[in-house]
Amino acid sequence: MTGRVVEIVPLEIADMELLSALASEVTRVFSLPCRVGAAERLPASALDEKRGQYHATRILEHLSASGRTSFRLLGVTVVDIFTPILRYVFGEAMLGGKVGLVSIYRLGIASLPDERPGGRSIFVSRVLKEGIHELGHTFDLTHCEDPTCVMAASLDMTHIDAKSTQLCYYCRVMLGDKLEDT
Repeated sequence: MTGRVVEIVPLEIADMELLSALASEVTRVFSLPCRVGAAERLPASALDEKRGQYHATRILEHLSASGRTSFRLLGVTVVDIFTPILRYVFGEAMLGGKVGLVSIYRLGIASLPDERPGGRSIFVSRVLKEGIHELGHTFDLTHCEDPTCVMAASLDMTHIDAKSTQLCYYCRVMLGDKLEDT
């Protein structure tokens, strides 16, 4: 396992408590060391001024070309992201690639302020689930039919809230096979 480190790349996000919680969860789920790396600015080329959103794929390409040598990279950002076929996404990853991305923008910042009972813990739980989910895609894990598996598709908040931070048995086996092969 030497050298197989997952690096979380903060993209204009300063919530170190949140990023540290995500790093701990990544280590727990994937049995790989995870660290929070140096922050980076978002690439200006990823901003779609007409939409007021950032193109997720362009951010992934930027991270992929960043020269970082970690085993896997997970970008975390506060901005609203999209893909050409979807109005917005919670995250995106290169299936079987090295890079994933999660945005906290739609995961509850406005709808779950810290003052609401449980607001912060619900928000953190959503970020952990989506971060694990996108990182799972980098290990060739596709969307799972088990609605409680962290790899289940997340179409809205109800889907995110219904799933756990755990991989189901099938996805754990698939991850184990993938880790043995790399």
